[in-house]
Amino acid sequence: MTIQRNLLSVIFMLIIGLLPNQSWAGAVKIEAEKMTIYHKSNQVIFTQHVHLTREDFELYCDRLVAYYTDKDLDRAEAFGHIRLRHGKVKGTSDNAVFNQRKGTLTLMGNAVLKQDGSHIEGDRIVHDMNSDQTVVTPVKGGRTHMTIESAGPGANILPAADKKK
Repeated sequence: MTIQRNLLSVIFMLIIGLLPNQSWAGAVKIEAEKMTIYHKSNQVIFTQHVHLTREDFELYCDRLVAYYTDKDLDRAEAFGHIRLRHGKVKGTSDNAVFNQRKGTLTLMGNAVLKQDGSHIEGDRIVHDMNSDQTVVTPVKGGRTHMTIESAGPGANILPAADKKK
């Protein structure tokens, strides 16, 4: 049960650039207990223990709906118990949308991204691959959260090239 797809990479946000920018091109493998193809509506629905992989990106969810045109992925929507890993970055959310055409990844509902003790969280995290911009939105009336785990006194979170002498 495999399907050719393109996917994404995730970037943490603001000051911490945790992941390298990648193109969305590449083969994607999707495994699930059940796969149903709807030829007329150009979609494939994967259910029960869904596991998507692309290079060093992995996503687990309860249900995934892939929308395609010809053999190209337009977008994929993941539902239920989202867990993702890309390199050292791990994340969770209730739902996620990978939009191939727009070049975005959106984590929705209890969205969290973590790496080495640092993390961001909000109700919604949207990462735009084209502009390399991440926007974190809180629950209405709430606040977003960011924790930066430093390496100790004097630790600098800026890349070495940006350090002032």
